[in-house]
Amino acid sequence: MCPTSMYSAKNNLKKQGDAISDMAEDIFGCRILIVDDEDFNRELVAAILEREGYTKLYFAEDGQDALTKAKEIEPDLIVMDVVMPGMDGVAACRELRTEEPFKNTPIIIHTFQTDPEERARIYQAGATDIFPKPVARGEVVNRIKMHLTYTRMMLGLQDYHQRLTRDLEIARSMQGALLPDAEELVSLEDSHQISILSQYEASDELGGDFWGLERLDDDRIFVYVTDFAGHGISAALNTFRLHSLISNYRNRPGFKIVSPAYYLEKLNKDLFQLLPMEQYATMLCGIIDTRNNTFSYSSAASTAPLILKTGTRQIRELDPTGYPLGMIQEAAYDVRVEPFEKGDMLFLYSDVLVESEDQMGRMIGNEQFLEMCRDSSVNVVEGKHFLQRFQKLFDMYVVRPLKDDLTAVTLERL
Repeated sequence: MCPTSMYSAKNNLKKQGDAISDMAEDIFGCRILIVDDEDFNRELVAAILEREGYTKLYFAEDGQDALTKAKEIEPDLIVMDVVMPGMDGVAACRELRTEEPFKNTPIIIHTFQTDPEERARIYQAGATDIFPKPVARGEVVNRIKMHLTYTRMMLGLQDYHQRLTRDLEIARSMQGALLPDAEELVSLEDSHQISILSQYEASDELGGDFWGLERLDDDRIFVYVTDFAGHGISAALNTFRLHSLISNYRNRPGFKIVSPAYYLEKLNKDLFQLLPMEQYATMLCGIIDTRNNTFSYSSAASTAPLILKTGTRQIRELDPTGYPLGMIQEAAYDVRVEPFEKGDMLFLYSDVLVESEDQMGRMIGNEQFLEMCRDSSVNVVEGKHFLQRFQKLFDMYVVRPLKDDLTAVTLERL
């Protein structure tokens, strides 16, 4: 269901464009209100429009009558004279523009007036267009057709935008459901004595980052962070593809995470078959072993995982080398093992933390990023304070909006 909804949001643009074009042609059923105190003028404009094929024509004899009729029929376009007894056309136009249903209704003023100041007054009252009396058939027909076509197309685009926005909100909610929920995190924290904190921020309506973790046994937790190339709908579609694979592995009878390398090799082969050309993912997955005090991991060109000693400036920057997922079918990955003692904190993150531009337009870079990590860690008692301090420092440096998705995850041994 998730990928189908996402696919629909991305690939119905042509179909919607065709519908908008059809809507532009279907203007002859639009409601047109003709306002003039002279019977002859009303009948003349009506005859011209009827000859063209317009079928829904309504009439008003002065400005006040126009306001009443407009509220009754909610016309798609109004043709209105200026000089009329009682409320004139300019006053009626100004009054109509104060009503929400008519703020964008095309109002064409039909007048003998050619004085520039008078025309300016008419436009200031909210008129969409002016065409002169006496009636010129070709001008009347073409201008009315132009304004109705434009208005119908704009309504079609607004409708499409509203439906696309709703689709994206649903998809964003679905994507958020891919991340670990609070109950799962609390359970793992209690059972394995590990504090787990995270922050996720999509650069677009939808993102290409996600992370997860899984209990392997009483002593071990499996954790992963992935980042698909690009962002937006196509990257988000890929996160659903990957999450579907991970869920299938988890639910497959007899499937075990033998090692992080085996896991990446399996994912890589499957993604190679699923991903379009030139699309790929970076990923880090690893096993935290609280009995043996180790973190064993494999990397598919991920950012360098960091192990910090909470409350100090000590950082170990681990090796992130490896082939991206989905590019080389038979790629092999190494397993690397690092000490992970009580008081150590693992920091996993997306590359936006390193590659974002600072206020001077310069990329933050790895050295500045590491210094921000040290400054955020020193004198910190708990890992949650590290992430809070790092976020404040990062926000001081970067220019928003970010150009890529942001993921940051800390796992601290207690």
